[in-house]
Amino acid sequence: MGSTLSTLSSALTKDAESPSYNGNPSEDDVVAVREIMLDFLPLEIIDLILDYGEYWPCLRVDSNSQIDAEASSTITEEATWLYLISPPIPPSEIPRSDSRHRKIRKATFEMESHDQGWTRSPEYKGTYNGSWSWFEAIIYRASASPCWLDLDSGVFNLGATFNASDMRELFPEPNPNRWHVQSNLVAINESRFHSVTWTEYENEAAHVDPISLKGREGLGHELIGSLKPGDRVMLIAKSKHLGSVNHVYGGSIEIYYSV
Repeated sequence: MGSTLSTLSSALTKDAESPSYNGNPSEDDVVAVREIMLDFLPLEIIDLILDYGEYWPCLRVDSNSQIDAEASSTITEEATWLYLISPPIPPSEIPRSDSRHRKIRKATFEMESHDQGWTRSPEYKGTYNGSWSWFEAIIYRASASPCWLDLDSGVFNLGATFNASDMRELFPEPNPNRWHVQSNLVAINESRFHSVTWTEYENEAAHVDPISLKGREGLGHELIGSLKPGDRVMLIAKSKHLGSVNHVYGGSIEIYYSV
């Protein structure tokens, strides 16, 4: 038993000192742990344990780039910045495996930001009511978007080139393709940290507004269910109405999947 626990510990931590290690297991790690546990438990129980412990590989991207997504005097009065874009979703099929498939389980967005620090509606100060600086998520599906579109150049001011109508044409699939992630607190000029996690299951306690101007609120499970191999998830920094600003200091996207 002692040697087995030692082997299991090694499988769990073998990549921890690697520069590319992101705190989550690789696919090889999951396979190795499953193989070790097969000496003691049936596969169905092992999979339940791994899922309960969320022992899943993760696609991660992060940035500490500082931007000011400031609403302008254009027709739409919107600022639209591509802040992050995730790595592509891997194929569902796993080589040399006839019975196992990759499945997207959840996505976590982290954001550090604040708004312009003032409001014309003082009753909203310190709340999310009346906030017009926020983040939304969009799926980038290369097969449905223009082939010349290059989104890998870092933080990118989409609003300087494309308007709201253009955005719908650039990212037409799936439809709808805008989900509200998080708003800033109103009239707070100190950065705040927010973490939002969406799973494949609908959040029955969430406030739901499918036609919100900030994206489909409370419906993040739709994004998880819509992801296909090759898709990438974009985190967009937004503000709307002249004077509104989304001051962004950092953020990350993590997409977890089982194997």
